[in-house]
Amino acid sequence: MAEWWEIKLNPKKLNKMLKEELSRIEEDEQYGLMYDFRLIAAGRYYMYLGNFDEGKKYILKAIEAKKKRIEEAISKLGYGNDAIAMNKTRLAKMYRWIGDIEKLKQECFEAVKIFRKVYEEAKKMNDSLARNPEVCSYFYVLWADAEYYLGNYQMAVDVEKVFAKNTTGIVSSALAEYILKNDVQALKNQIKILVEGIIEFRCEPDYDTNVYDPWHWYEEAKKIAGLPGIFSIFDPSPPILPVC
Repeated sequence: MAEWWEIKLNPKKLNKMLKEELSRIEEDEQYGLMYDFRLIAAGRYYMYLGNFDEGKKYILKAIEAKKKRIEEAISKLGYGNDAIAMNKTRLAKMYRWIGDIEKLKQECFEAVKIFRKVYEEAKKMNDSLARNPEVCSYFYVLWADAEYYLGNYQMAVDVEKVFAKNTTGIVSSALAEYILKNDVQALKNQIKILVEGIIEFRCEPDYDTNVYDPWHWYEEAKKIAGLPGIFSIFDPSPPILPVC
């Protein structure tokens, strides 16, 4: 019987999805293409099948593909664009899967500077970004994620407050609040919510990696709680709020 914090995945189904993803990646490569979302999917499938070294290899490929995409975006949009900040945060979250915390923090540091500048400018101009946060969900979710990973927990909570009209909420902001309050029970409840949501909506491990990314935050919450998970494979740091 599974523990309350576990999600049991079907290895046959995972292998099938992995095989299909690898086939798409191989086809892309024939045309000189590399899509980070396909590579991160393959990396996660490998990891959930227990092949962490192969999973890391594909996530590193995803990182290179994302970095290339960011470089192309900078050449077209300039460095201070919100799209750059969002993609830097997505890149940072890839580094989390292989335990490269230094590079994760560097990308988040750069992203946060852009997020804050863009938001302040939007407030001054009464732009829709600041006026109607619910129509700019990607911006706020990823901003909170970047603040969280820098340890700016109160800022992550404050970003969620600005975003309060959105009923989905921001998991990184919630985790930041639990850490600030040293609230172990709330963390435990959050893990249960993530487990229930992933199971109910049949979210595959690469579900919505661009924004809400429930599997990523499921792994992060377990890491905070000191429960077994993928983030502990490459990151041996101690739990922040152990639940046991």
